[in-house]
Amino acid sequence: MAVRYAFPKIRVQTCWNHFKETIRRDLNVRSDPTYRYISVAIDNILSARLPVDVFNRRFSYLYEKYGSNPVAQQILTNVQKNKDELLAYKWIRKSPYTNNLMECFNSHLEARLTPLKGFNSFEDARLWLNGYILKRRFTAFTSCGRKFRHLNGKKSIELTKKKEIVLPTLFG
Repeated sequence: MAVRYAFPKIRVQTCWNHFKETIRRDLNVRSDPTYRYISVAIDNILSARLPVDVFNRRFSYLYEKYGSNPVAQQILTNVQKNKDELLAYKWIRKSPYTNNLMECFNSHLEARLTPLKGFNSFEDARLWLNGYILKRRFTAFTSCGRKFRHLNGKKSIELTKKKEIVLPTLFG
């Protein structure tokens, strides 16, 4: 809601992996097979990156087939309610349908913070975090694969700055 308030015309992309995991958790499919069929059906549709009309047809079919079950109906209604965010990648060129890049960043940060026993002050923590972010932004990508291979050797800061800005050399 904060993003929409600050950027009213923004397209928000819901991560399919997290959305599907929420469905699995809500239906308790890991330990109870009762609603596993609906979870698997939704998983298959979301994983396919279908055209919008096919997406709509398949969910209509699921609703016709399982709509009389109140639990399935609630889950399917929730998917329909979130459809715009689930399919936002279709209108954002080269957009991924997960947020795994952000998760990777968070996992990396967590791995660096875990061994630290703490900071002496908030100022020390702020300085450390600023240094960490600068280091990440000024370090070139090295292990991008497949469709992101073109990013190897480039720094994220270079990809987001204005062309006329000259960056200082901060890290070797």
